[in-house]
Amino acid sequence: MVDLPGITRVPVHGQPENIYDQIKDIIMEYIRPEESIILNVLSATVDFTTCESIRMSQSVDKTSLRTLAVVIKVDKSPEGLLEKVTADDVNWFESHPMLSKIDKSIVGVPVLAQRLVQVQGMIISKTLPEIVKKINEKLT
Repeated sequence: MVDLPGITRVPVHGQPENIYDQIKDIIMEYIRPEESIILNVLSATVDFTTCESIRMSQSVDKTSLRTLAVVIKVDKSPEGLLEKVTADDVNWFESHPMLSKIDKSIVGVPVLAQRLVQVQGMIISKTLPEIVKKINEKLT
């Protein structure tokens, strides 16, 4: 697992002028291989349609089979959600007009862990034969 840097467009505190290009190149190096699982962590406060990390993921994983999105900071958006969380810490998702529409089968850490295992299994079964072939070629 590799925690990649966030995308920076404007250099600060002595960062190089081409900081954006450097970070983009690092990110692309790690997410390009078909063996990689892309865990795209997104704040609920950003506009997903303009999110650069989603665009980068889509450029290397056209079918989104190995990309998972994790939405964080749901307490920051939509407005007033934090109060609902603290007032009802058991069923606040179910009582919220927007969040109640989210399919419960895609919410929570256990669901994320299960989905990661599924994606990892799919990637291993897809890429392992080629890896074994390359190893055998080098051994002969």
